[in-house]
Amino acid sequence: MDSIASVRAFNRYYTNIIGIVDRHILNSNLSLAEARILFEINNQPDCTQTHLIDQLNIDAGYLSRIIKHFEREGFLLRNRSATDARTSYLTLTDTGQQLFQALNHASEQELNTLTNHLTASQLEHLVGSMKTIQALLDTPADLPSATIRHDLRPGDPGLVVQHHGVWYAPEFGYDVSFEGYVAKTLGEFAEHYSPDKDRLWIAEADNKFIGSIAVVGRPDRVGQLRWFLLDKAFRGQGIGKKLVDQTLAFCRERGYTSLYLWTTADQVTAHHLYKRVGFVLTEEREPVRLWGQNIQEQRYEVSLQS
Repeated sequence: MDSIASVRAFNRYYTNIIGIVDRHILNSNLSLAEARILFEINNQPDCTQTHLIDQLNIDAGYLSRIIKHFEREGFLLRNRSATDARTSYLTLTDTGQQLFQALNHASEQELNTLTNHLTASQLEHLVGSMKTIQALLDTPADLPSATIRHDLRPGDPGLVVQHHGVWYAPEFGYDVSFEGYVAKTLGEFAEHYSPDKDRLWIAEADNKFIGSIAVVGRPDRVGQLRWFLLDKAFRGQGIGKKLVDQTLAFCRERGYTSLYLWTTADQVTAHHLYKRVGFVLTEEREPVRLWGQNIQEQRYEVSLQS
């Protein structure tokens, strides 16, 4: 019961902080539900009422009334599908776009005001905690148990490439050039793979790929950690830490003096895990346009010498 009380206390605190109990959102005439619907229509190509019901878990009748209200106000249009007369796609008009942009700007300003007193480290910790909450609550109760193996099999490098492309695109907005980069580096790894100095771990659940991590041996008894990846549904269960711990154990077993990795500033959840096991930030590069985003690369390293 103490846990339930703590969750309820957090809910009360958070709803007060973001003003969700106010009748209107961001000084507009929109309710929270209306603002969410506007956001989904703007961000979902070929948006339909069925998609909104599934995504927002909203009553169909209530949604229909909001859609009709938006039509009367000139915020959106219905476009009947050319292949299925029963389906209509929802798109924002210019007026609707203007309203959305105004709300989006107001939301960013409000969040800046809420967090501008935090240091960069505190803000990173806040975002990481939010992602942990989301991952834990999104985890199905009947999620299968995970296993980790390191017997490199034909097809394993391809699985790692594929899931980097599929998972990074929606979470971070990386384009197909990122998948090409991962394919190139993993191809080099597979071509020069040596079990004495290299290892690739694959995490699986019900024989399906859910994550990976690797160590690539470098000169002077140094290892590089690469391709750390974990399905969002399995985060928050300690699987990521097990993967990282296995890389550290392997490197110590092989006599490596240190282990380093290159990551990007947007990988805040992984950063928390790296720091927890002793990695420290040693280098930051200037942001560049890469993989369809503005990317800042960061180098972390942990000493393995006792």
